[in-house]
Amino acid sequence: MAHALVFVLAPEGGLPGDGASWEDIQAAQRLGVRSGVALRMFRVPAEGPPNLDDLVSSGQANVSGADPFEPLRTNPCPEEAPAAAPVDPSPPRRLICDAVVPHLEPRALWLGAYELSGPERQPSAGHPAERLGIETVRCLDQFSLREADNETCWFYPTENGDYLCWENKRSLALSPGYPADSCLQEGPVSYQRSDLQLLWSLMADDQALTCVGLTYQKRRIEWPVAASDPEPFATWTAFRVDAMADDTYQELANITVFPS
Repeated sequence: MAHALVFVLAPEGGLPGDGASWEDIQAAQRLGVRSGVALRMFRVPAEGPPNLDDLVSSGQANVSGADPFEPLRTNPCPEEAPAAAPVDPSPPRRLICDAVVPHLEPRALWLGAYELSGPERQPSAGHPAERLGIETVRCLDQFSLREADNETCWFYPTENGDYLCWENKRSLALSPGYPADSCLQEGPVSYQRSDLQLLWSLMADDQALTCVGLTYQKRRIEWPVAASDPEPFATWTAFRVDAMADDTYQELANITVFPS
């Protein structure tokens, strides 16, 4: 018999108790978090970078969120494609963040911790529920997210330099969460509420802290995206980080783009 720990975010009164099915757990989660934002951040090359207006007008900074500093592709036929250039052994790491940040409202949500148990059927990595033949679901804890211990983090880059950020709001359906790098275990789950931390981050120039996720035993809780319906537009923001300035974060430009 294998065991796994999963978490569910749902409105007050929406968390199932002992004896619930996996389908009950999934249905509760779908009611808890329904929106979020896809977020990508890129370092701006130091060698005379074009400004955001130029990147948008040229079509490089577009609604897709692709790296705006990569040349636009024309999709040549394989036989017409030029010979590959030598590979730089240390190419610049422009993409520094590629995440979906769920919209969490601790005042409106409750968190449930559950132990899944059953025979292991798939040893490969993935959601614990996909690796188990679930026979029982045991409720370990239920409480208002407002009661969780809080921890601050800085979500935006802290290294001095210029950056571009792409944001696309979307409707979301999430699967129940589980600790990153989680593995199945042979014995029952040992759970402690005090090991949960609610992460709050000052998102760029926000005037208030933003809730960006949870951790358990210092490991990020993953909330797999079951469905995503993006808005048809996205926003590009150029900003600068300067530790010596009065305002460490400086927004330089902000442009909303639509499909061409």
